[in-house]
Amino acid sequence: MSRLVVAKNTAWILLDNVVSLALSFVVTMLVARYLGPEQFGLFSYAFATASIFAIVGHLGLDGLVVREFKLRPEENETILGTVFTLKLVAYAVAAAALMLYAFLAHAGDPTAITLFGFAALMILFSSTGALNAWFQARSENLYPSMASIVSKTVMAVLKLGAIAMAGGVVLFAAANAVGAAIAFASTYAFFRWRGGLSILKWKSSGREARRLMGEGALLFLAAAFTTIYLKIGQVMLQWMSTPDALGNYAVAALLSETIYILPIAITTAVFPYLIHSYNRSTAEFDQHLQLLFDLLVILGFLGILGVVFVADPIIDIVFGQEYDRVYRLLSILSLAIPFMFLRAALNRWIVITRLSGINVVIQAIGAVLNIGLGFLLIPRFGAEGAAVATVVSYGFATYGALMFSSQTRPLFVAMSKSLLQPWAALYRLWRFGRSYSERRNSV
Repeated sequence: MSRLVVAKNTAWILLDNVVSLALSFVVTMLVARYLGPEQFGLFSYAFATASIFAIVGHLGLDGLVVREFKLRPEENETILGTVFTLKLVAYAVAAAALMLYAFLAHAGDPTAITLFGFAALMILFSSTGALNAWFQARSENLYPSMASIVSKTVMAVLKLGAIAMAGGVVLFAAANAVGAAIAFASTYAFFRWRGGLSILKWKSSGREARRLMGEGALLFLAAAFTTIYLKIGQVMLQWMSTPDALGNYAVAALLSETIYILPIAITTAVFPYLIHSYNRSTAEFDQHLQLLFDLLVILGFLGILGVVFVADPIIDIVFGQEYDRVYRLLSILSLAIPFMFLRAALNRWIVITRLSGINVVIQAIGAVLNIGLGFLLIPRFGAEGAAVATVVSYGFATYGALMFSSQTRPLFVAMSKSLLQPWAALYRLWRFGRSYSERRNSV
């Protein structure tokens, strides 16, 4: 795969994520100001809880399927049909379980139950993972990116309309569900336009399902634990703190998570290239992985600096005095940015090397650590305690725990080179860029 193809795919994914970042910031600002901390906290809590339940639909297959599409293009229809069926069933189970939780935990609160209802609908329309993987394997990321841009733009317009009509919190939840439906419909439309077979002609194989589920089981568990320690803070604050603290933390968490779109865009674009590199040469793969770590860490440090020096006056102007704790919370959460960025690369490494067992253990410890620290810190420090618990658990599960296994220790060393010597990381990136330019000029 040429660097030009990688660059084009990165550009499209970045465009999608830049649009998402801009829309997310503007809409989050307006919705948060309009609803106020209490209602916005309830809205965010419902969808954070839905994210935890929705992990059932991940099944550990997303990155795995890209690899399978690359290695077995003649069986694409069977792989696609099998994965889609598995995900659809899993998301249906997740949506039903979410509604059961809503009725049990919020009996007598029709607003909360309605919010969970729209969150459940959003889960049901989340089965685009198989189609996105098909596009990724073909290095045609522009099509799912375009579908994403369309759906997020519509979602933003609907939310702005709800504000203009002075609508209640339920309308904003409905906008999320509509956006998810549009994302699925438009992704499928692009799939058909690019020559994909009708959904009615997809094949589903029990044998293929067992094989994929067997390999994806450990990846699924790891993804589940990762989602838990990213989202559990809002759920614990709902039950252990005040609505105001939950609302402030929800805004800080959303702002910090928007930054995560950048490493996802980069690693998604280079993933097929890393697969080729791994199959060609271990030394070449290690070199490219080190450069990827270097790039992500430098971007992560820049993210921290941006939060520290720029965020405070912006948050004060944009969100108002009701959200006076957001900057402090975001400053704490920003310490996890380099680890969040490295995690995106680590996830790809795990899929390529098929070392999922160790990852499950690491992510499980991270989730338990976050929950344990939450019980310890939230009663005393509130939202700030939840933020500290998230940073510590994420740093351990992404970086610190890698030193304990001989299979992951080389990764720990490579990450350490980037994290502890950022000047050396910059030099490696500069040297790689210079050598690439010289090779291009010599052609």
